[in-house]
Amino acid sequence: MNKYSVAISKAKNYSMDEVNSAIDDLLMKLGYDIDNPFSGFIKPGMTVFIKPNWVASRWRKSCNHIDDIYSVITHPSVIEAVADRVAIALQGKGEIIIGDNPSIDANFDELMRLTEIKALEKKYDVDCKVLDLRPSVCKDLKYYGKKDKMCSQLGDPLGEVEVNLGNKSLLASVDPTLFRGVFNEREETIKSHTGSKQLYTYSRSLYEADVYISIPKLKTHQKVGTTLNLKGLVGSITRKNQLVHWRLGSPETGGDEYPNKKSLEIGKKAKVTHRGAWPGNDTIWRMVVDLYQGMLQKERKYFTIIDGIIAGEGQGPFCPNSKNANVLLASDNLLIADIVATRLMGINPLEIKYLNYFIDKMPLKCDDINIYSDMIKINNDNFFNDNDKYLDFKVPQIWEKIKI
Repeated sequence: MNKYSVAISKAKNYSMDEVNSAIDDLLMKLGYDIDNPFSGFIKPGMTVFIKPNWVASRWRKSCNHIDDIYSVITHPSVIEAVADRVAIALQGKGEIIIGDNPSIDANFDELMRLTEIKALEKKYDVDCKVLDLRPSVCKDLKYYGKKDKMCSQLGDPLGEVEVNLGNKSLLASVDPTLFRGVFNEREETIKSHTGSKQLYTYSRSLYEADVYISIPKLKTHQKVGTTLNLKGLVGSITRKNQLVHWRLGSPETGGDEYPNKKSLEIGKKAKVTHRGAWPGNDTIWRMVVDLYQGMLQKERKYFTIIDGIIAGEGQGPFCPNSKNANVLLASDNLLIADIVATRLMGINPLEIKYLNYFIDKMPLKCDDINIYSDMIKINNDNFFNDNDKYLDFKVPQIWEKIKI
């Protein structure tokens, strides 16, 4: 019997009928009862946290083109379809929390107007909350990285949970003096990641929920190659400056902000979002591994449905080209879903550093994963080793090596 399972289904568009049909197909493939598919792991009285990708509320002006915002964020139809099934499992007792810790410049009110997801708070016979988990926000992107320009807000009403990974952290063996987090003020970043102190502070509502359901966008990423469930855990952290994104400088001076001194000099005038955006960034993938290890310290049920109906290829996470991939994926293992989704994108998971780390550590064999798919013919025994490009995503500039 296979240890892991991932289902893949086709969805032509985001109509509720189409999305519900595709999700029913996913759940049937995975062996769940369609009438109450989550009843095996969601019981009345539980708190269920649903995390979409809400990284942005509008298309960024800094992008070189304008495209569909749903190539960047999770579509509300998929969120609603998942929440509907959670409510059925709770049978009138318990709580649904839908939330994220978006990019610091995202306008949450604007996001709520766009998605109309707040309507779910009144839809079910159980409590349902939609939360902006950020304790502080940036009102103008020109102030990005300037902590003194941030505006405080409530954030997670339950507060936060600090996790110290200690020597389990992949940053523990790295000299922290060049670490850069979200803000220019690096003292907090360095202090949080020195020696055996390796701190990540999670939103309590998310971390202490009985069940965690992730609904990421199928998308490429300039700093790590692909962003799905694991990279999306950046949205679980309240103290953004604990998230080490790169090391200052170029490899000649121990950094990985830019490939060389020349690009470093040019990059001094670049936007913050371009720094560390190359395959040689040897820092941010370690942070992604840490975030997943920190999450797994909370023993509970995890489940994911990846939204790839409209996906994002090219210069993700904020400026991708929309791609009508017309696909949803589901699994009860966030990591395995990411590995399969990455390969489905036509990208080699072994070239994505944070995935390669876990594949090597497990170690993972093709025989360990059963992939159920009608829309795409997949050879389970040779899925990782064949040359099929499958959905054939365009990758970020200078990331060509990760392609199959």
